[in-house]
Amino acid sequence: MRTVRPLIVGVAASAATLAVLGLTATAQALPASLTAVTHTYSVPLGVETAVNLTGCAAGTTVTSVTPAPPVTAHVVINGTKVKLAGDWLATGATTFTVHCSNATTTTNKLTVLAAPAENAAVGVGSDTIQNVLDQFSADYNATRTGSTATRLYSWDATNPNTGAIGDSIAEKSGCSPIARPDGSSAGITQLATFQKTGDGKFFCSSFARSSRARGSSDPAFAPGGIAFVDLGGDAVTWSAQATTNAPATLTTAQLAAIYNCTDTNWSQVGGKNAPIHAFIPQSGSGTRSFFLGAIGIATPGSCVSDDSGLLEENEGVNPVLKDPNAIFPYSTGKYIAEKFHSNLCITTSTCAPNANGIVCKHTPGKNLFGCDTHGTMVLKQINGVAPTTGTGTGTVINSSFPATFQRTVFEVVPYDPATSDHIPGATSPVGGVNLEAIFGSSGFVCTNSTAKADLKNYGFLVTPLCGVTG
Repeated sequence: MRTVRPLIVGVAASAATLAVLGLTATAQALPASLTAVTHTYSVPLGVETAVNLTGCAAGTTVTSVTPAPPVTAHVVINGTKVKLAGDWLATGATTFTVHCSNATTTTNKLTVLAAPAENAAVGVGSDTIQNVLDQFSADYNATRTGSTATRLYSWDATNPNTGAIGDSIAEKSGCSPIARPDGSSAGITQLATFQKTGDGKFFCSSFARSSRARGSSDPAFAPGGIAFVDLGGDAVTWSAQATTNAPATLTTAQLAAIYNCTDTNWSQVGGKNAPIHAFIPQSGSGTRSFFLGAIGIATPGSCVSDDSGLLEENEGVNPVLKDPNAIFPYSTGKYIAEKFHSNLCITTSTCAPNANGIVCKHTPGKNLFGCDTHGTMVLKQINGVAPTTGTGTGTVINSSFPATFQRTVFEVVPYDPATSDHIPGATSPVGGVNLEAIFGSSGFVCTNSTAKADLKNYGFLVTPLCGVTG
């Protein structure tokens, strides 16, 4: 799916709102006596993340930032604290002045680098969890100090400004450009190349995002292979338009009959007399792989379309889906994030970027990364059970949803024989980066309260198995 990057310009949000967004771990404001110092920061080109600027002294508030950042980034103000979030499209340095309510200022020089540093933890892969990883990047990096500290970055599945599929990216400094991996399988494949930086010290891909479990063709959970690390819980169901010829519920057997093309009319499965138009995400999608496995289909029938490989997962605004006869699998977690925690697209019918590459404008109380691209698609029941419970922002994945359609989402990392869980650790890690501190059971995403809130705000379930490997 196109990454849909929100825009905030000069927003002064409440502390409560920003706590929901996971923005509490920001840079500490310096005393007014130190505001004459120029504080230096860096951010890589083309990656969705956030960077903290030095804010104002205690007892004051940030009032503005000048000059305005490029339109592909945005200002987030929270009392004495301030950050820039989004992505940057040109290298170079800009000096930003943070203005405080007591007429003092801080000076911040932000340098946009051509690529993440070679010691960064850099990931590629799944669309389903890309936005929560973007948020993790913002929040984890806020805890890091010093120019050489490892930071977390995650390349979205498609270009966040143009929607391009497979455009060229340089994962890290010193890495040869590659076609951007689009989906879980594509990300895992790229990770498993174990391509190295030019000096041979680091893997270019530190991890892959995956919304599917290990497959039989994946590298083994053994030296020279990869480890799947549990992150959170999700579910996959089928979706249809709000006005549809489909029934309210389908059984597992009926879904299988639709996707192997045995049943081709909605009247055969309890709906109206109308042809079934079955759709599936592009071939690298983890949601596609998981859904087909859940219904017992190895390969979809010839009646099933992925729009010639252009149909991204978890996106209801693709024109081919605007059809009362359409059926399409959907991540329940991603749908919850889109419908209840994300901003509406500027062009609601297509969610196409405007001339500046902006898809939606952010407002306080909504997620920083991702926009509402569910369109008018509605999640449907399987075996008579709804995929969600609750209403509005209290909507969550239904724990009683059929177990076959519940899943774990993962980070996938190089297998390290030197650690007990085989996640690369602090001592001579495979790939050169300590991922244990980020993804391990005692690491940031499994234990940090902000990270847990991030997972919930992006629609997924916090799991006690976070950090478990296999």
